[in-house]
Amino acid sequence: GPEDERSKVLVMVPCYNEGTKELRKTIESVLGTTYPSKNKVLLVVADGIVKGSGEPKTTPEFIADELGYSVNDELGTFECTSIGEIANNRAKLYCGTYTKYGKELKYMVIVKCGLRTETNKPGNRGKRDSQLLIIGMLNRFHHRRPLTDLDQAIIGTLENQLSMPLDTVKYLMAIDADTKIDSDSISHMIYRMNKDDKILALCGETRIENKRDSWVTCIQVFEYYTNHHMKKAFESVFGCVTCLPGCFTMYRLFTKDHTRLLSCDHVYQRYATNEVKSLHEKNLFHLGEDRMLTTLLLETFPGMKLSFVPEAICYTIVPKSFMVLLSQRRRWINSTFHNLLELLRVGNMPTVCCVSMKALIALDLVATLILPASLIYIFVNIYFTVILGEAVSTTTLIVLGISIGVQVLPFLLRSDFTYIGWFIIYMIFGVPVFYFILPLYSFSKMDDFSWGTTRQVDESTTPDSMDSDVEVGASPHRGHGEGFEIRTTGHQSPRRTVRTPTNLETHDDYGRNTTNAASTSDSRDGNQPPRHSIPEYLNLNTGDFNEDEMNEMLSNALDDAPVVPV
Repeated sequence: GPEDERSKVLVMVPCYNEGTKELRKTIESVLGTTYPSKNKVLLVVADGIVKGSGEPKTTPEFIADELGYSVNDELGTFECTSIGEIANNRAKLYCGTYTKYGKELKYMVIVKCGLRTETNKPGNRGKRDSQLLIIGMLNRFHHRRPLTDLDQAIIGTLENQLSMPLDTVKYLMAIDADTKIDSDSISHMIYRMNKDDKILALCGETRIENKRDSWVTCIQVFEYYTNHHMKKAFESVFGCVTCLPGCFTMYRLFTKDHTRLLSCDHVYQRYATNEVKSLHEKNLFHLGEDRMLTTLLLETFPGMKLSFVPEAICYTIVPKSFMVLLSQRRRWINSTFHNLLELLRVGNMPTVCCVSMKALIALDLVATLILPASLIYIFVNIYFTVILGEAVSTTTLIVLGISIGVQVLPFLLRSDFTYIGWFIIYMIFGVPVFYFILPLYSFSKMDDFSWGTTRQVDESTTPDSMDSDVEVGASPHRGHGEGFEIRTTGHQSPRRTVRTPTNLETHDDYGRNTTNAASTSDSRDGNQPPRHSIPEYLNLNTGDFNEDEMNEMLSNALDDAPVVPV
């Protein structure tokens, strides 16, 4: 309805080494959604100056080509902080309106371009850092804390160029750069959010776009289907979906009584931790950041729901070679195991009809561990029955019947009979892979925290565009997407009182006395970049800002923010 279409949403797309085909598909899918263009902004975060393997250009250059703005090496950069060993980073900002097929899409692009000392993948800090650029900005804005240079630029651009003040943004949607969302997906998600104020976050169904590319893609079709319509749908009954995938999730930013949610101190500080030392923590934060963020939301807000919306659909590209599948599932299985351990520590898990969610998580954990043994048990029973002619026990038949019946139930109830063929392929070829080969391989590589063959990049080229620290300024360039480059020169916007969140209740005081071990030296002098254990932006002191001081600070931020000449 009209109320649902008035809710403002940022559509965040972290990207790394994607090429023009993937980026165009994702951007055009957001453009093609039925949700009103005036109430959505595409927010692309490029994780460094990275060139995908075999690609002629870097990912930021592909983004510029698609959206229609020029990459200017003389364009200035904004200082920001980052997680990892290097405490600082720098980023460029572009914004404009993408026009195609008679539709318009407002966009902002953040390109992490790194420090002068970086020669290999400059600016690259990982997907979690890309998410934290936005979550951190929201944390500082909602809690009225000092803003970084990049925060000020983003807030000013949203207000001045894109006509979407940050305090009016109600939802943050996260999709991957190789994901195509359905035209009604945003509308379905926001409708469900507005209908139930207790929903903190929700995800939709992810379908496979390249189903028939190889036998490897074929065996994944039914697995994806049953994981959504059986596992996530069942967890949604409890309001406790244990994994909200980063490729297709929407988050509520605050409640009606102005309690901060995604940007609350506990979630933000825990998710931004640099104290990742043990094998358990590395699996949580390096390999399973999406699951870890879901776990943090569950433990911080036990009274709210994490839901699944089957009407919202997206399409993704899955691995078509077995080696890439091995690499991907090694990360997924190991991070799942460690996140299930973490979920067992969460108190106040919901109970429905005397069934505890925590008990189901424990069963899921045990099932993950015994998958190879269960398959061996099945084959041993088949051998004794078929080869040796022994009678099958009633218990075995009941267990097998329940196992197969539960798998078939989702598409029978939904009348999706097209999945019968995919189910047969899955049972014959997929079960040995997913129940035996992948778990054994993953558990044997639990100390491997690399992305393996999943994300191949070209290491041979290091562009010079990251070295710019000149005054910000560039002439606007109009492409087919009405793209603009950001500039701060020219006229300034008039001073005014900025709309800011009022009467925001502090959710918790977690980490207010956190000390900052980061070096404050200027990273642009060419010296060794500072190294630290706790990110600079985790100093959570509020500074006792009152309303007038906050208005003045944000007004200055908007006055100093980039202005696009008309």
